[in-house]
Amino acid sequence: MSRPDPTLDRARDLFARASERLDQGMVFRLRRAREAALRPVPARHGRLLWPAGAVAASVMALGLAWWLPARLDPGSPVAGTLASDEVEALVMAEDAELYAWLAEAPVASRGEPQ
Repeated sequence: MSRPDPTLDRARDLFARASERLDQGMVFRLRRAREAALRPVPARHGRLLWPAGAVAASVMALGLAWWLPARLDPGSPVAGTLASDEVEALVMAEDAELYAWLAEAPVASRGEPQ
């Protein structure tokens, strides 16, 4: 069994004496304040997310609008498009390197273990 706690008994006695001296108006106001404190708070964070998302999207759009024309400037040597024969030459060169690498790679035969 648990022993009685003298601190808890003193606190209950103090609360009982203090609550006997309250008038009805004060009891009513305290009860209303307690009910208001226990009432769930409506979610307001959803209202803030919409403007923040809109601002982020517009900043991103402005950044792309500023960055993209600089990348696609026809006067710059980097932005020029490759001709079809240049693309074909690049693909053939890459394929040739791949086939050369495959020719040098060791190949296992089916019947003989290595």
